[in-house]
Amino acid sequence: MNRRAPRTATTRHVTEINRTAILDVLREHGPLSRRDIQERTGLGSATIERLCSALIEEGAVELAGQVRPSVGRPSTLLRFASSARAIVAVDVTEYTARGRVVNLGGTTLYEESQTFDLDGGDAGSVRLNGLLHLVDRLTSPQTGVTAPIVAVGITVPGIVHSGVVSKAVELDWREVPLADIVSARCGLPIHVENDANATAYGEWTSGALAGAHSAVALVLGARLSAGIINEGHLYRGHRSAAGEIGFLLNSTASFARYFPEQGDVESSLAAQVLPFAAREGLHGRRIGPAFRAMMACCRAGDSEAARARDEFFDSIALALVALSVVLSPQVIVLAGAFAQYSEESAEQLTRRLVGRIPWVPRIAVSELGFDAAITGVSALTIEHARSATYLA
Repeated sequence: MNRRAPRTATTRHVTEINRTAILDVLREHGPLSRRDIQERTGLGSATIERLCSALIEEGAVELAGQVRPSVGRPSTLLRFASSARAIVAVDVTEYTARGRVVNLGGTTLYEESQTFDLDGGDAGSVRLNGLLHLVDRLTSPQTGVTAPIVAVGITVPGIVHSGVVSKAVELDWREVPLADIVSARCGLPIHVENDANATAYGEWTSGALAGAHSAVALVLGARLSAGIINEGHLYRGHRSAAGEIGFLLNSTASFARYFPEQGDVESSLAAQVLPFAAREGLHGRRIGPAFRAMMACCRAGDSEAARARDEFFDSIALALVALSVVLSPQVIVLAGAFAQYSEESAEQLTRRLVGRIPWVPRIAVSELGFDAAITGVSALTIEHARSATYLA
């Protein structure tokens, strides 16, 4: 029997690990002196001196003044240079793309939007070209940002796997190798993320899901989807298709149909709310805007809208029962089109879950609102950019 030779660490691997250790302690605990870094990492003084000098020269670490001990010479403090590099983050929706330039410390340095001109022409191509033009501007000197851009993050509605947008009905994209297309345009590493995942990560790092070990962001947009935080990590599942809860089946009657574009739950939701969208002159099958139209009618005392609302939340609650029984999240945050009616939506869903499942998660209101997805993809891209910096 052939045995594989044991893998050994090369000098380069050891250097990468040591660089990572230094940058991690500076990012989490800095500013620190070289002696502080040595105590926290266990690395030798010669290694600390050599790698810190290299990191300062690269711009990954910067000087942060001096500290004078009670005895001996002053020590120079070092800190992670979060302002020395930046990333671009873009949130693509049906009608617009919104972009930010953000430094590695998470501070927004510049923001700009691109509205898609969908009158005439192929809508999918218009959106792709609009996105590319926005990335061109955000990575150009015209933003006034002097820090070099080291990565681009993009969030889109739809299933994304390995940089390929396999299905985004709202954007008219199917099997679009988005990461490769954008990378060829700007020459930078590209991270592409599903909008529900980005929303969950944004709320987890900076919003209503902060501190939760297991949580879900329920996003109501043109479709219904969920971003999942499981055991302290973003969970994407096989081929990154986890959280597509709009494709859950309502009953055994569902086996008489197929759902190539819109899932069974989504089809039910659309049927319940679209008549109210039509009253407002809204067209298409976008659930989110139709939901808002229905809820406005409810507030105006429309009894027909009230019946539709009850059926709508029944359908949502059935999906949450399946999600909660399998994942048992601590918190479910309502995002997207729920925002304007989030308190009422939380009450409607909680009332339906109590007494029906072993553990009822807390239904929370989004704290980031419209910024959730772009905040999430910014944070994810910063993590990727930091890893690239560490292993440079």
